[in-house]
Amino acid sequence: MSDPAFLAGLVPLFGGAFVAGAVTQLARQLARPAPPRARVVIARATCAGIAALTVAALLTVVVRPVPAAALLLAAACVTGWSGPGILTRLGTLVERKLGLPGDPQREWRGNERHRTHPAGPDGHTEA
Repeated sequence: MSDPAFLAGLVPLFGGAFVAGAVTQLARQLARPAPPRARVVIARATCAGIAALTVAALLTVVVRPVPAAALLLAAACVTGWSGPGILTRLGTLVERKLGLPGDPQREWRGNERHRTHPAGPDGHTEA
């Protein structure tokens, strides 16, 4: 796996994964009714590209035989759409699989917008 010729062959694929993730996130940001500032758009696109590159690299290591380039680019686009938050979830999953204590501030709790809180002394909750 550490053969320099093999790694050199992956450079164009990983570059493509980065670009695919970044462009996908860029399209998502620019499609908003009120696009954010240029600096925010560039930062999110760059982070999404890094996340897409990371996922493509992990897939080449985990999946045997090495997946087709089209599958890696598709994974890069999905990751790019999701944005860099997927790296937090992926990091938490890897820490759990390795038995490492996770950072309690970073633990993924699912969709927190749907969490309920007690409304009053009678125990009823509100969404």
